[in-house]
Amino acid sequence: MDIQFHGHQAEITDGLRMKAEEGVQKLMEHLGRPVDADVWVSEDGVKKTVELVLRAPHFDNLVAKGEGKYHEPALTNAIAKLDAQIRRLKTAKKKQVHEAELRA
Repeated sequence: MDIQFHGHQAEITDGLRMKAEEGVQKLMEHLGRPVDADVWVSEDGVKKTVELVLRAPHFDNLVAKGEGKYHEPALTNAIAKLDAQIRRLKTAKKKQVHEAELRA
């Protein structure tokens, strides 16, 4: 697992870095595969943005963006969005396998 952090007019604190690493670790467990991740942290006045990009084998890049007044809630929002994407993908794959078994 490789996590790259990128900041645009924002400081990436140790707390934010740790929270991002824990979140990516949890998402990796849901995927059941090793992932590489990019964490983009930006700040535009009072609007804080965190964008997560996950790259996993056999999946397209998964991307989610969270916004908020502070970086930590924006990160939590982005992690929740990625978790929902992963759950939808896994459900769709299970459905495809089930339909293929029914046809056979």
